[in-house]
Amino acid sequence: MKLLFPTLGLLSLALCTMAHAQEDGQLSAPPDEIITDFGIEEYLAIPKYTLSIGVRSVSGAKSSFTGRGFVSSFQPGSDITTPGITRIYQDGNTLANTPDYSFVITHGDGTTTTYTAAPTPAGFTNTWSFLKFAQERADGNLDFHSYSADVVDSGLHQKNPAMGTGVEVLVLRDMGNLGKKIEWKLLFGASLADIKSSTSDTLAASVTTITDTYLPNLNGAAALPSSPPYTGPSFKQIPRVDSTGFPVYDSTGSQIIDYAETTIYLGDHPLGRTTTISPGTVFNQWELKGAYFTFRLGPSISYLITDHLRFTVSAGAALVYSGTSYNVTQTFQPEAADAVVSTASDEEAKFLAGYFVDVSIQYDFTDRTGFYAGAGFQDTGSYTQSADLTDPYTGSHASYKAAIDLSGLSGFRMGMTFRF
Repeated sequence: MKLLFPTLGLLSLALCTMAHAQEDGQLSAPPDEIITDFGIEEYLAIPKYTLSIGVRSVSGAKSSFTGRGFVSSFQPGSDITTPGITRIYQDGNTLANTPDYSFVITHGDGTTTTYTAAPTPAGFTNTWSFLKFAQERADGNLDFHSYSADVVDSGLHQKNPAMGTGVEVLVLRDMGNLGKKIEWKLLFGASLADIKSSTSDTLAASVTTITDTYLPNLNGAAALPSSPPYTGPSFKQIPRVDSTGFPVYDSTGSQIIDYAETTIYLGDHPLGRTTTISPGTVFNQWELKGAYFTFRLGPSISYLITDHLRFTVSAGAALVYSGTSYNVTQTFQPEAADAVVSTASDEEAKFLAGYFVDVSIQYDFTDRTGFYAGAGFQDTGSYTQSADLTDPYTGSHASYKAAIDLSGLSGFRMGMTFRF
């Protein structure tokens, strides 16, 4: 406390002296010490680049499909006299006889029972199958069929899909002014859109039907199974009962199941063969999937309508990278057999060159952000893709072509802009 008042007095004297000196200019900083850098240059820098991110909805890639196909089922071969060889049909098969066919059943208590098929009569096989009740003829014999269908309709089938939506990213570099209200920039952009097209049609075809007729041996049965498919050798389950009709159980309490042979035999070679050619139809489905990238480069001209609103036109070169997967499914449906299906597919990638034109209205919320909306057009040509197939049973060759048209695509675009 003793030094408080003297100290305050000295401080007051010093402040008064400094104030007086400032009035006389005695304490003014020399010219080379004047502070001129206030660190605000970064706030005064003018953005030179604009980044635009948005969506682009354009008309789908136009596609058309042409070509003729060939579809066939298993073919049994030309030999119908040799016994005991494998013959495969669309509605069944005949295989070599399986002599001494047997199998083992394990019961719930761990005991086993072996069942053996009876010997097959000469001239027959116990190993065969058929699928449809309609294969039985009025004379009691069985027909087995093979089919081949040659498509004779090679017309044009077109599909123009609906609008597709993708994304676009643009970078624009300010290049200068062309007057007070016109600016021009250099644009580089990339966009992605999908390719998705499918159609179907029923096509006229020439159908060749091979029919082999076999003699069945019912082996004591009253008739062929009324609800095929049937596969031989065959056994049926018979729950075991005692003499009074009550179930017989093993030591685990499970009823014992016995098996009785129900095999029907089939001739080991056809009785005869007929071949017919008749008109028919094949149902075709064409499917094209993929995507394409578009790279755009060119000048962009902006006209300033107001301080916040501008009209922009851009045009230049466009380069497209397109990748597509092409699939064709052919289906022939016989009257008395399961459908015969054949497919062909192909993968393709192409580069295409062309041009683009974009127009848009842009509204700037601030000096650095804005919103744009407009329309776009591009033309980058077309390409053709082929799906080839070789029939595994007849060796026939066929080809289906798809034309992918990326010319004359137009649509809408909108998004946000960011200046930096």
